[in-house]
Amino acid sequence: MNIWMLNHYAAPPDTPGITRHYDLAREFIKHGHKTTIFSSSFDHRTRKEKRLYERQTSRKETFDSVDFVWIRTYPYYGGNDWRRAANMLSYAFAVVPQGIKLQEKPDIILASSPHPFAGLAGWLLAGLKKSAFVFEVRDLWPLTLIEIGGYDKNSLIVRLLGCAEKFLYQKADRIIILHPKADEYIVKLGVCPDKIVHIPNGVSPELFLINEPLPSSLEQLILSLKSSGKTIVLYAGAHGLVNALETVLEAARLLQDDGNNSIHFLLVGDGPERDKLMEYSKKLGLNNTDFHSSIPKMAMPALLEQCDIGILTWRKSALYRYGMSINKLWDYMMASMPVAWAIDTTVNPVEKAACGITAPPEDARALAEAVLQLHNMGKEKRQVIGLRGHDYVLKHHSTAVLASKLLDVMLDIRAK
Repeated sequence: MNIWMLNHYAAPPDTPGITRHYDLAREFIKHGHKTTIFSSSFDHRTRKEKRLYERQTSRKETFDSVDFVWIRTYPYYGGNDWRRAANMLSYAFAVVPQGIKLQEKPDIILASSPHPFAGLAGWLLAGLKKSAFVFEVRDLWPLTLIEIGGYDKNSLIVRLLGCAEKFLYQKADRIIILHPKADEYIVKLGVCPDKIVHIPNGVSPELFLINEPLPSSLEQLILSLKSSGKTIVLYAGAHGLVNALETVLEAARLLQDDGNNSIHFLLVGDGPERDKLMEYSKKLGLNNTDFHSSIPKMAMPALLEQCDIGILTWRKSALYRYGMSINKLWDYMMASMPVAWAIDTTVNPVEKAACGITAPPEDARALAEAVLQLHNMGKEKRQVIGLRGHDYVLKHHSTAVLASKLLDVMLDIRAK
C-alpha cells in the first residue's frame, strides 16, 4: 500500500515532540508499505520556523526511509489567540495543493486531529485522489473547547466545529480513537460503532536502543544531583495550561518546607507556560527544582535512565471521562520508572499496570505524599514496580503491536 498521514504537528526523532506517526510509518515500511507524512515546518512548541528556508513553501526530507513533506504555515508567537487558529487553517489550506502536486495515488489517507481542519483537508484530498479516508481522533472537538477552553456550547465556533466533527465521522471509512472510551462520545452522534477502532499512543522499543547523549548542561546537572545522593523526580513534556505543573512546584515546596532534602524535581520541556512556571518557582523560593529546555526524542532514553521517578499531572476536567493516552507515560514505563500519577480519568493505566501511585489532580499535598512514598520505598522496590510498567507497555503499547493493528484496519478497508 501507499499510505499518506496528515498531522500538523508530526515530528521526527531529531527534535522534541510526538513521534507517533513516524514510529508507525517505520513499522509500515518494514512490512513493505510506502509511507509519507505531511507536517508543518513551524515548530509550535518553540514558535520557530525549523525546516524551510525563507522562500520555500515545502520540502521533502527523509528520516530512516520515512518521507516527511514539510509545509509552510502561518507563524504565531503568542498564546492561543487568533494567530494559532490562522496557523491551523493555513496547514489545511496548504496541505491539499501539496498533496495534489505529488504525482502518486495513495491507497489510504489518514488525517490526525490535533485540530479538525486537518481532518477536512484529509477528506478533501482523499476524494481528489480517490483514496480511502481514515480519521484519527486525538482530541474531541469541539468538546475540548467547551470543557477545557471554557467556550459556550452555543457559540458560533463551537457549532461550526460540531458540524465539521459530525461530517468527518460520517465520511470516514474508519475512525481511529486514541482515548479508550471516546467511542461512547462518538456513537452518541449517530456514528456506527463498527467504524471505530481504539489504537492508543505507544512507544518504540527501538528508540531505547539508541545511545544519543544528553546536552552537556543537562548531563552536568544530573551528575551533580546524583553525586549529592538526590532522588530525581522527572517531568518530561509540554509545559502547557492543561499540564497543571504548578501543582508539581507546590508539592516541591511542601517537601522542602518539611525538611526533605533528598528529593529533587527536574522539569524538562517547553511550552507557553514555561516562563510563568519558572517565575513561580522563584516566587516559592524552591531550591529543589530545576528546569531544562526540551531535548530531541532520541536523547530521551538517556534522560529517563538517569532519573528515579516519573511524574504526571493534569487539570481536573470532565473531558477525561473518555480516558487519555499520554505519550510521556509510555516513555516512563518503557524506562522502568515508577510513576506518580495525578490525573482523574476513568481508565488509569498506572493502576492497571500497578507501576506507581495515584494522587488526586491539583492536590499538591497528595502529590507530595505520593512522591515521598515512592522515594521512601527505596531503589530496589522502585525497580520492581517499574518493571511492571515496562512489561505492561511492551504488551499493550509497543509501536509494533499498534502498527500491526492499524495495518489490519487499512487492509480490511482495501479488501472492501
